[in-house]
Amino acid sequence: MVLDFSNVFVLIFIVGSIINFVLHQVLEFVDFCARKKNGGIVPCELENIQAAQECFDKEKLKKITDYENEKYFLWLPKSILSFALTMVLVLFGFYPFLFSFVENFSFVKSCGFLHIFIFSILATIPSSILELPFELYSDFVLEKKYGFSNMTFKIWIVDTIKSLLISLIFSALIIFIIAFTLGKFPNTWWILVSSIMIGLSFIIMIIYPLFIAPLFNKFSPLEEGELKQKIESLLQKTGFVSSGLFVMDASKRSNHSNAYFTGFGKSKRIVLFDTLMKQLTDDELVSVLGHELGHYKLKHILKRLVVLLPMQFVMMYVLFFFAQNVTMYNSFGFNFVTQGNVVNFQFIGLLLTSMIYENLKILITPLSSMSSRKQEYQADEFAAKLSDTSGDNLISALIKLNSENLSELLPPKIYSFFFYSHPTLVERVERIKKVKTV
Repeated sequence: MVLDFSNVFVLIFIVGSIINFVLHQVLEFVDFCARKKNGGIVPCELENIQAAQECFDKEKLKKITDYENEKYFLWLPKSILSFALTMVLVLFGFYPFLFSFVENFSFVKSCGFLHIFIFSILATIPSSILELPFELYSDFVLEKKYGFSNMTFKIWIVDTIKSLLISLIFSALIIFIIAFTLGKFPNTWWILVSSIMIGLSFIIMIIYPLFIAPLFNKFSPLEEGELKQKIESLLQKTGFVSSGLFVMDASKRSNHSNAYFTGFGKSKRIVLFDTLMKQLTDDELVSVLGHELGHYKLKHILKRLVVLLPMQFVMMYVLFFFAQNVTMYNSFGFNFVTQGNVVNFQFIGLLLTSMIYENLKILITPLSSMSSRKQEYQADEFAAKLSDTSGDNLISALIKLNSENLSELLPPKIYSFFFYSHPTLVERVERIKKVKTV
C-alpha cells in the first residue's frame, strides 16, 4: 500500500495540500500583522457616526484585537497538526489499510453499504480526536474569557451525543443511497446522486426548523408588542409570508447574536436570537430583518440555485470521470479494489477525487465570495431604501453587532477577498451612506 509519487494524481494531491496549507498560513499571518498595526484604530469612515463613537472606545478596540489574536493562536497549531495528520494518513496508506481491514469483517463481505458506512465512520476518528481538545479549549476557555460562552459541560455532552446521532442517521441514509446507486447504475450514478442530493437538501430545509433545531434550542413565539407589530408591518410591505416569528434561547450556550430565516415553503420562519434582542433597538432589529428580506425580494436564493444546481451535476460528472481511472487507485494504494466490485470501486474513486478537489477549492472560493458580497450590498441597499431613516438604523445595527461580536474592523483586503462572504463593516457603511444621498 505504498503511494506512487510519480503519479499525476498523487502529485496534484500533495502539491494542492501544500498550496492550500501555505496560502492559509500566509493569509492568516497577514491578517495578524494588520491587527498589530491597525487594531487600536477606529476607521476614519466611522469616526463621525454616533454609534461607532459609543461602541469603539480604546478598551473595546483592545478587546477585539486580543480576541481575534487568541483565536489565531488557537487556529495556528490546530491547522499545522491537521495538515500533518492528513499527510501522514494519506502518505502512509492509512485509508487503504482501513478499507481492507473493514473488508475482513464477515458481515460486510456481502454488503457494500455496510462496508462503506463503517469505513466512513472509522475514517473520521483521527481528525475528530485531534479537533476535540481545540474545541473544548475554544468553548470553555477562550469564549468564556471574552464573555461569549455560557456552555456547561452537561450541555456540551448532550449536544455532542445528539449531533452524533443525527450525523449517523443522515450519514447512513446518504451512504445507503450512494452505495445503492453506484451498484445499480455504475455508468449514470453521477446524475442520480446529484438529483437525490438536491432533493434531500430541500427536504432538510423543510424538516430542520420543525424537528432538528428544536432538539438543541427552545423556540418561543415572539411576544405581542411594538417589535412584533413593526416586523409584521415590514413583512406585509415586502410580501413575505412565514409560518411565524420565533425567539431562540441562544444565550443558553453563547452570547453571540444573530437572526435568520429558515425553512422552505410553508415551513419558512423568522428566528431571532434572544441575545440580538438585548443588543439592538426595535428599529435596528427591524432594519436587520429588512436586509434579510432583501435577499428574498431580490431572489438571491433562486439566483444561487440557478448557478449551483448545474454546477452540482458538472462537479459530480468530473468526479465520476476521474473515478474511472484505475491508475489513481493504484497510486494511492487501493490496488486491491477491483472494477469487478462496482460499489467499492466507484466509492473509492469518489473518495479520492473529493480529497484532491478539497485541496484545490481555496483557489475558486474567492469567486463565490465575490458573488456573495455583491448580494450583501444589494440587500443592504434594499433595507436602506425600505427604512424611514434611509439606512441610519441599519448602520447603527451593523456597528453594534460588529462591536458585540468582537469582529475586527480593518481586515486586509487580500484576506477579506479570500474568506469574507460579507463586505467588511467599513465597506457596508460607506455603501449605505451612498444610498442615503441618492
